[in-house]
Amino acid sequence: MKPTIVAALVGTGWAGRMHAASYQKLWGLDCRLKTVCSLEPGAGQFAEAYHFESWTADFEEVLNDPEIQIVDIAAPPAVHLWMVEQALEAGKDVICEKPLTGYFGQGEERPGDISRKQMLEYVSKTLNALEKKLDESGRTLYYAENWIYSPSFVRALDLIIKKKTTLVTICGQTGHKGSHAAHAAIWKANGGGALIRQGTHPVAAALYLKRKEMEARGENYGVASVLCDCACIAGRWEPVRKRALHTRSMDVEDWAQVVITFSDGTKASILAGDLFLSQIYNRMELFGNDAVYRVNMTPNNLLEAYFSDDIGIQEEEIMEKNDQNVGWHQVLVEEALIRGYVGQLQDFLECAAYGREPRSGLRLAKETLLVIYAAYYSAEIRRAVDMKNWIV
Repeated sequence: MKPTIVAALVGTGWAGRMHAASYQKLWGLDCRLKTVCSLEPGAGQFAEAYHFESWTADFEEVLNDPEIQIVDIAAPPAVHLWMVEQALEAGKDVICEKPLTGYFGQGEERPGDISRKQMLEYVSKTLNALEKKLDESGRTLYYAENWIYSPSFVRALDLIIKKKTTLVTICGQTGHKGSHAAHAAIWKANGGGALIRQGTHPVAAALYLKRKEMEARGENYGVASVLCDCACIAGRWEPVRKRALHTRSMDVEDWAQVVITFSDGTKASILAGDLFLSQIYNRMELFGNDAVYRVNMTPNNLLEAYFSDDIGIQEEEIMEKNDQNVGWHQVLVEEALIRGYVGQLQDFLECAAYGREPRSGLRLAKETLLVIYAAYYSAEIRRAVDMKNWIV
């Protein structure tokens, strides 16, 4: 008999929709989708479309439901930590979308203007407190970092471990032409700009990859330093100059470049931004001492199509952040699977059912955030930040 896990989903935005779609594709266990929690007016239709039993606008209703075992948080970033803590106190396991938390301000009108070192210190203290709370709760935190569950990433890592390759340079890129969401322009809503909103993915993937690669060779893994430059390049341009770009940053960056140096002297280079036209870019190039891997999540060439017009497909998402469905396109195919959303939920629910540890948990979430805020600190002081006092 298949084990049954009862889950609730909080949030019906883009991430919430991707999670909801991914639950439909799980295998080997039964996931009972009990409740959707959202303040959005279409929550009832969302629940019906994705086969949830009920919906509510009251998070307390989710916490007080004794049947719910896992709370999947895909709400806005500024409330992630509070919701995680509330769910743990209610005796629930928790899935949390990226970022796990951040610095969203402590009463400041413009938190982006305070010292980045203070932000790093605050985030470090907050994460340590959460780690203690998690240990005391006896529950499990699952960190929803989908990149490390992408089939192409998983296969590349498998080969790297078997060959015992040394990855000399890891290059990760993520970005698009800018978010349509108004809150993306504001530090208080996201804890930063393009780096934390998008760069979280390749940063986490690089850290996870390098840890596994070094462990496979019996070496001690560590992050030695972080160097970063970030800027608001086009966010404040006049609309006529932005043209097809949607970036409109108020107090956050729309471009960031991060260099991570590992304890073995090798490097990862991460590029994130809201300045990339045509489509969404989620990809990595891995240069080793005996192999090279190109991990192309989006775009990829699983399906290439040419359209002479868009009749019948005007509203179809051929490629995320695409301008129009005319001409040549690298078409999205099984997006939830290719980008790792299905794989991460499969891992998390199997862990809940059989009592094993997830591939992505607090350790990866914590290390990723410390690297990101060290990057912000580095950009402020314009030199590398030594990580020995931040990541143990």
